[in-house]
Amino acid sequence: MKKLLLVLIMMLLLPFKVSADNNPEASFDYPFILGEWYISNTEPDSNQEDFLAIRLRLSSNYSFSIDIQKRDYSVEHWQGTYNASNDSIILGLDTPTPQVYAYTTTHNRLNLNGITFYKALSTPLAGVWSSQTLSGDDLLASNVQKLDLVLQPDFVFMSRSSGIDGQESIKRGIYYIEDEHIVLLYENGETQSSYNLQDDILTLSGAGTDMYAELARVR
Repeated sequence: MKKLLLVLIMMLLLPFKVSADNNPEASFDYPFILGEWYISNTEPDSNQEDFLAIRLRLSSNYSFSIDIQKRDYSVEHWQGTYNASNDSIILGLDTPTPQVYAYTTTHNRLNLNGITFYKALSTPLAGVWSSQTLSGDDLLASNVQKLDLVLQPDFVFMSRSSGIDGQESIKRGIYYIEDEHIVLLYENGETQSSYNLQDDILTLSGAGTDMYAELARVR
């Protein structure tokens, strides 16, 4: 922990710049690393670590940001560009001294140089959703009459589409969220949608497909 914090604090002194590309990609080589990751100091009164929490955000346009909330509740912030491979992340590509971290990850945990970060979810999205309105040529061409979607807070999902003749298609997998986009990853495919959540109505608009769905919260 001390080694990781020392490296992060040293990086704060470096002149970071941010890439200008703000458009998320429809597909990303390492989707499990995307999102907001947190680690908390669970015993701030009994150790010497000068932080309460750390937030790391990794985006699909290869930009990142880090915020460290100190014991006095002040926040240190910096941002920059990164690159990733199957087992390493390089933060600060646009600096004289990029930092290399070994990592392993699941859909909701990121182990960075031996320190485990946890992915955070916007709580209102978790729940069971059922369609009220379905439209769009691509969706209607599939004869989908009803769509049910379960979004678990641990980033696992299940979707069930029901056809006019009673046939069903069930997909299970994981999902991630970036800005106003939600991406469902499942065996042999992925589905990306823009989403909006208001008054317990989840609206999904297809990216690259003609699909529109309004789903009401069941629970």
